[in-house]
Amino acid sequence: MQTTSKILRTISLALLFGGSAATVFAAIVLVKAAQAKGVPVPEAAAANAPVFIHFSKVALGSAIVLLLSEVMALFSSPTTKLTVVRYASSALCIVSAVVFALVIVPPLDALLPVINTDPTAHKSFHDLHELSRAVFGVTIFSALISLVLPLFEKGTLATAANHAVNAASKTPVSL
Repeated sequence: MQTTSKILRTISLALLFGGSAATVFAAIVLVKAAQAKGVPVPEAAAANAPVFIHFSKVALGSAIVLLLSEVMALFSSPTTKLTVVRYASSALCIVSAVVFALVIVPPLDALLPVINTDPTAHKSFHDLHELSRAVFGVTIFSALISLVLPLFEKGTLATAANHAVNAASKTPVSL
C-alpha cells in the first residue's frame, strides 16, 4: 500500500505542479502573441479561458487522488516532522486546487459569453482572474514543496547518489 500511495501521490503532484505551471506559461505566451498581433489583452485572455476551465477538471481529479494517497500514507507510514510539513503542503495544494475548480472556475465559465458586451461581467471576470492567479500560485508552490520534500527524508538523497555512482561505475565509457 505504501508504494501505491507514493506512486499516486507523485503522479497527482506532478500534474498539479507541472500542469498548473504549463497552463500559466501557455496562457502568458498566447496572450502576448495575440497582443503582438493587435488583439486587446482582455479579448486574448478570454480566448484562453477555456484552457483554464478544462484544466480545472484535471486539477480537481489530481487533488482528490492526492488526498487519497496522503490518507493512505498517513495510515501506513511513520510520521516525522518532515512528513507533517509534507502533509500540510499537500493539504494546502488540495485546498487551492479545489477552490480553483469549484469556487473560481464555475463563475468564470458562466461569465465568459458576456464579458465582451457587459462591463459588470467584464469586471467580475477580471476580479476572478486575478484571484485565480493567486490560487494557481499557491497550487504550484505547495505542489512543488510536497513533491520535493520526500527527497530530504533520512537516507533518500544519499541512497539515490549511491545508486547513481554505482550505476556510473558499472557503465563502460566509450568515446
